[in-house]
Amino acid sequence: MSKKQIKKIIFMGVGCALLLIVGTIYSLLYNDGRWVKNMDMSEYVFSYKDIPMLVIGALIALYAIYIVIICFKNVFSKNSREKRYSRTISPYWGFCGMFGFLGFGGFWTYYKFGEIFPFAFFIFFGFFSFFFEGKLSHILEDELFQENKRKAQLEAYKIGFKLLFVVIWLMAIGMFSRNVEWCAIFMLISVSLIYALVLFLSNYLLYRYEKRE
Repeated sequence: MSKKQIKKIIFMGVGCALLLIVGTIYSLLYNDGRWVKNMDMSEYVFSYKDIPMLVIGALIALYAIYIVIICFKNVFSKNSREKRYSRTISPYWGFCGMFGFLGFGGFWTYYKFGEIFPFAFFIFFGFFSFFFEGKLSHILEDELFQENKRKAQLEAYKIGFKLLFVVIWLMAIGMFSRNVEWCAIFMLISVSLIYALVLFLSNYLLYRYEKRE
């Protein structure tokens, strides 16, 4: 917070304090101490003599809000000035993508118990992206990095939406239309794999753009 802002806050605070003192004296002398002494708000009836104290109260509230806004602005501006680094993560977390193979167990659970939930484990294939994120672990997120990150995410989303369109189109033309369960399985597998692919491509393409490989 700059010295100018501090002086401004102090000046405004002193002004609010003086106004409160003047308003309190006015209320005690000319308004029977209303808004100074305890009041039963259920029986309150507005009087024009209350206006000075109400205005002063509103000004004090605005002063408090102003201080909160200034504090938040200074906190966020300080954070924005600090150098930002990508999160620190080991490339070995990429092995978590192996859990994606559990999705194939869905064929067994569907055959034995009629359960299709395990197909959702195909999402874990997206965890292979942690390998490439680990390769870019704790590096400076400068403007070029941010631009490459946006570019990689946009490209990944484009591919994901195109694949999702294909899946929806296949369903629209009647694929598995005679078997609702197989339709649900197809959609669950497709959406899970598309999600995993988008997650993987976001980090993979970012790695390619950063390393220019």
